[in-house]
Amino acid sequence: MSDLDATAERLRVCKDAYQQFLTLWAIDRMMSRPVTVNRFEADIDAAIADPENHDWSLLYRGSVLDD
Repeated sequence: MSDLDATAERLRVCKDAYQQFLTLWAIDRMMSRPVTVNRFEADIDAAIADPENHDWSLLYRGSVLDD
């Protein structure tokens, strides 16, 4: 039974380390490429202009079909 307790404790420590890593990774990504409205709009415009992109949902963004 003590082996089970020790394994559970190691899993908790691993889970905490994993969550901390993901948090730091997300913060690093946000700091290296801040998301602004202009950047978001530019990404959408580039995706719409790409003739190889067949994601038609981009064309309906903000239309009455979304309601």
